[in-house]
Amino acid sequence: MQSTLAKSVFVGLAALSFASVAQLNANAATKSATTKSNVTLTTDATTRNVVPTGSNAIYSYPKTVKKSARTVASKATVAKLASSKSSKDYFRAYRVLTTSKGSVYYKVVSFDGSVRGYIYGGKSATAFAGGLKSASTTTASTLTDAEKNTNYYFAKPGTTNVTWNAPQYTQYQAKKMVKSTADFGGDALKITAAQTKTREGSRYVYVEDATHPSLSGWIYAKALSTTKAVTYNNKTDVNVNYIDAATGKTVKFGFVTVDSASTATATPVTVNDALYTAINGGVPTGYSYSSKDNNNALSSVKTGDTVTAYVYATTTSKLAFYAAPESSSSIEAGATVPGTSVTYTKLTAANTTFPKLDSKLYDFLTGRKTEQLQGSAVQTFAETNLKTLTGNQVVYKNGVKGYNVYTLDTSKAFGNVAFGTTYNVPYTTTWTKGDLPTSAAAGNTDYLAD
Repeated sequence: MQSTLAKSVFVGLAALSFASVAQLNANAATKSATTKSNVTLTTDATTRNVVPTGSNAIYSYPKTVKKSARTVASKATVAKLASSKSSKDYFRAYRVLTTSKGSVYYKVVSFDGSVRGYIYGGKSATAFAGGLKSASTTTASTLTDAEKNTNYYFAKPGTTNVTWNAPQYTQYQAKKMVKSTADFGGDALKITAAQTKTREGSRYVYVEDATHPSLSGWIYAKALSTTKAVTYNNKTDVNVNYIDAATGKTVKFGFVTVDSASTATATPVTVNDALYTAINGGVPTGYSYSSKDNNNALSSVKTGDTVTAYVYATTTSKLAFYAAPESSSSIEAGATVPGTSVTYTKLTAANTTFPKLDSKLYDFLTGRKTEQLQGSAVQTFAETNLKTLTGNQVVYKNGVKGYNVYTLDTSKAFGNVAFGTTYNVPYTTTWTKGDLPTSAAAGNTDYLAD
């Protein structure tokens, strides 16, 4: 009996010993790992471009080391990033953490900077594995002979497509070489290399700008053109606001070049005939421009400035000539007076360009030479000076001869009438007895009854 008891006690002690050992082993297995090392990677940054495999989530710190680490991107989110077709979803590895259990975690950041954290990377600190693999963000592209030997230009100079130090989103923190190409539309560019973005399939080329070397860089191939874009350069050009003088509205806003790029400065540009000629060359269709118009006088203009140019619609303008009846004392007894209110309308923009028919109209009427004004069958004015107009020869049946002389009535106000409209021109009428002067011989002869 003692033998049996002793045996039972031995067996019980042995079982207890085995159970204790098993528990100790279990405790050792579940104990958290610790950080053995956490260092910055110093190899060439371009060799550390990676893409997730989709098998592991990204954490703020390895979960096996810090249970409280938060999830930065779930496994499902990482799987979407792994299959993304956008280059901005590539990652750059920049630190490596090794745990006391030999596991390796890489700290990574997405190319657009939106995701940053640790992801399991296998058991080696020198090779990507586990939740990461190396990525080639671009593939080489061959240049054609035409591309190598052709001058290119920015197709649409501005902020949309500029040069980069690497094709956009193919390297972490790729930088623009310039914020805008607006001032470099005339620069000739030479293509020296090409790459295709792996995910998007878009082609980028490296262009060298001999005029502005700091602008050289990678640019989307379709953003180039073999035709030089006409762009504004504040070092060589002047903005011009073309305003319809009759309505006061802008009909065109553009620029003219007044200085060559080779000698361009910000000093005032001399206002001379060349500048006026340049402005005249940019006049919109259907309008005309006169530098002699007081409204268009310019001074102290420098490149980069904006000036106003008043232009005039080149539609046919009309002058309606109205003659006041002559006094009864000047009329021959028994004579019938010719019509005293006749309209004449031939005056076109080819004859003059008035912004407003005010003082300039007066100058025109009192001294400007013009084509013969075509009128009615009753009277034709053949004078070349509109200050004084001579009517036709009139012969009455009683033998009396005479003609009307129409004199511009300067006592009447000349209103502010827009160019292209009809202005009623007032004349006083004086009956003159006798033959029509030879200087007015182009007129007709009217035979009137008593």
